[in-house]
Amino acid sequence: MNPFVLRAGAWAEPWRLWTCHAVHFDAVHAGLNLAALAVPFLLVRDRGRLARGLLVAAPVLALLLLPAIGPGTYRGASGLACTAWAAAGLGLLGDRRRRGEGLALCGLLVGKLAWEAFRGAAWLPGGEGWTALPAAHLWGAALGGLLAGVDRFRRRGGVLDRSNN
Repeated sequence: MNPFVLRAGAWAEPWRLWTCHAVHFDAVHAGLNLAALAVPFLLVRDRGRLARGLLVAAPVLALLLLPAIGPGTYRGASGLACTAWAAAGLGLLGDRRRRGEGLALCGLLVGKLAWEAFRGAAWLPGGEGWTALPAAHLWGAALGGLLAGVDRFRRRGGVLDRSNN
């Protein structure tokens, strides 16, 4: 058994909550995930903030996926890519000069999620011996929305600072 993939009982081996996102089934799987992750990083100004957000989101996403994988395993970064797309897209929507980029990211992500919801399968079919996990994409997008909301709340000074309202 690969010591880095996510599987039931991962809380007893907590490194799996991060490493499962770095392990892939094959080079094509890794390449697709890397390309998807690169897009938001190319568009945002503060790449460090996005990277830190993904570092925090990774174990949360892994824990949310445990019920979906059951006795199986999970590996890949597509869920984190959806987190990045949602966080970056929503963040860019808040910048008037970059709103079009934010709309493009959010629109493409919503389209992908809608396709998967209505088809009951991932947009990309997977490869030999593996299939994509649409739950990872949905949970990833939700976490990206949460990250964007927390970032916006923090930038506005929270509920105590009304000067930014």
